[in-house]
Amino acid sequence: MKIELKSKQDSVYKKLCSSASETHSDSELIVPDTLEDILRILCCRWQCRIREKTVSQDAVLVSGEIDITVMYIPETGDGVRVVGTTAAFELSFDAPGADSTSLAVTKLLSLTADAKAVNPRKISVSTNIVMEQSCYKYVDVCWAEPPAEARDKLFFKTQELKCRSIELVSEKTLSIEDELDLPEELHGGDFVKAFSSVRLDGSEVVGTKLIVKGTAEIEALCLVSGMPRTASFSLPFSQLFELPDGCLEPEVSAFAMITGQYFEAFDDKLSADIRAAIQIVCLQERSIRYISDAYSCKKQLGLTRSELRCLTKDEQNSQTRSVRLSYNSDYGAEEILFSSAYTSCAAVGENDVNIPVTADIVYKDREGELRACRVRGKVQFELGSDRSPDEAYVTSVSINASAAGDGINADISVMLAMRYLSYDSVGMISEVEETELDREKTEASLYMCRCTDGDLWSLAKKYGSDVELIKLINEIDGTIDDRLLLIPVI
Repeated sequence: MKIELKSKQDSVYKKLCSSASETHSDSELIVPDTLEDILRILCCRWQCRIREKTVSQDAVLVSGEIDITVMYIPETGDGVRVVGTTAAFELSFDAPGADSTSLAVTKLLSLTADAKAVNPRKISVSTNIVMEQSCYKYVDVCWAEPPAEARDKLFFKTQELKCRSIELVSEKTLSIEDELDLPEELHGGDFVKAFSSVRLDGSEVVGTKLIVKGTAEIEALCLVSGMPRTASFSLPFSQLFELPDGCLEPEVSAFAMITGQYFEAFDDKLSADIRAAIQIVCLQERSIRYISDAYSCKKQLGLTRSELRCLTKDEQNSQTRSVRLSYNSDYGAEEILFSSAYTSCAAVGENDVNIPVTADIVYKDREGELRACRVRGKVQFELGSDRSPDEAYVTSVSINASAAGDGINADISVMLAMRYLSYDSVGMISEVEETELDREKTEASLYMCRCTDGDLWSLAKKYGSDVELIKLINEIDGTIDDRLLLIPVI
């Protein structure tokens, strides 16, 4: 007959899968008739917007747009001209097990764009974007505990499993609006474009609320007397999430994606409206008491086992590394007008993580002419352990460029987030059934055997005894090493 166990159940999020996807696009930008021919391309800037994310059966689809702004020197050599275009993109991810009830968390791993003059009226634009998604689903987790009162001579071995469960996966849209004062050096200039990004700085729990804090970074580009000038702004923000019951000290992973932006300049002020999707994954440590084994001194037991795979360790750390890149100019470098830096996907090796970095810099040469250069390098992160991280991605990149007379020095700082995940598979007893077949009778009522490993449970199960009775007869108080024991048969 079946033994009635205590059925335990809870609901958590399960990570179904992770995958990456990449797409490349080429387009052409025609210079309007109202602008002069191209002498040379000065630089290319871009802004990514995520418009839609759809989770369907075994797939995730992410679509959006990349705004591309190209500045060039006209044939007249008089100042700078600006043209732009928008390139749509679509990324498809494999997501085994996902459906419309699942949630996908998306990270932008790399975005690059380049512009080249095909002829004086045409510009070739190419973009490349790499994203990663992780899909989650809310599921029930079941296990069994021993009955409140076990039958005579029926014994259960229980163990405690300490694991990390995913308590919350959520996404909210954030709106950041402000009116900013442009610096005096930009007064009277023509506003061209503003570029934004969102940096997440941390989180805290207040009651049942999770407060995610971050900063919206804005770079405004203006033409002042035909020369490009920039101004930077930082807007702090916070976003609230409702935590489920019992989630008191979650381990939070948060990610942000720009979904829209609008900027307008008037009266030496910049009106900013930025929309972003804030995504979070919250883990909570929990303990589960489960049945690992059972036996009966009177009956034969049929044990049905199930396996539970769980996350037992989640170690996260962030590191910042810097690299100096140099560029020697035949024309000299007197003043840096503006600069930008970006990274490619992290290359994870056995002992280190390498991040390719690129910087675009616009400067004045010693004759006062506008010039631009692109420098490339690599930032290296040494791994402190023998294993490679399960996840590695760039959370921020910054640049400080300076003119050095005959050239340019660009100091690029990169922050890398790394996660080390450990999973264990635990065998649990889910059903116990007694059979009518009695155990074979033994003539002995007491055995003597040597215990070498301290495993009293296995001895009791083998000889049809009781662990507590073995301890009592042998006066065991605590752990044992290697000794002879009396094993009573009950």
